Amino acid sequence: MSNIQLTLREILAGKAQELFNDYGVSCSADAVQPEPERLLCGILGFTGNHLCGAAVISASETAIAESNPIHDGATRAWVAERTNQLVGRFKNALLRYGVEIAIAIPVVLTAAQLTPLPQTRADPIRLDVGGGSFAIWLEVEASSDLTLADPGPESMIAAEGEAMLF
Repeated sequence: MSNIQLTLREILAGKAQELFNDYGVSCSADAVQPEPERLLCGILGFTGNHLCGAAVISASETAIAESNPIHDGATRAWVAERTNQLVGRFKNALLRYGVEIAIAIPVVLTAAQLTPLPQTRADPIRLDVGGGSFAIWLEVEASSDLTLADPGPESMIAAEGEAMLF
């Protein structure tokens, strides 16, 4: 795995932890593989001039339910929103490194087991979220001339949850 891929995984993992913490749900890294159960999955592609790929998440129903602030039981809609928020935060973080991407619309599915076969053959990022589990696969293709600039200050991007109009 390249240094850029490792850095991108670290950024995405950090953003996932921030996201759940912002919703008041405990989140810790290096979770163990959970027992097989019904998983809710979200897939969201992204593309840019020097970077394209997709983030794939799988979460237990408990992790999704505990992070839903209105507790309305709309798990599929909340998986789509969680996926969108996570990749949106990832996109926002990449802007600080001088990398711009556009994101697609999330796709949601339900599975008993999810095993993407990323080109990097990297294990997923695993998180314990509340009383449940959360896994993230990051599949990226980067152009050979992609470099990550020194990250600019946080103030150069919108705060998470803010709207920006151009």
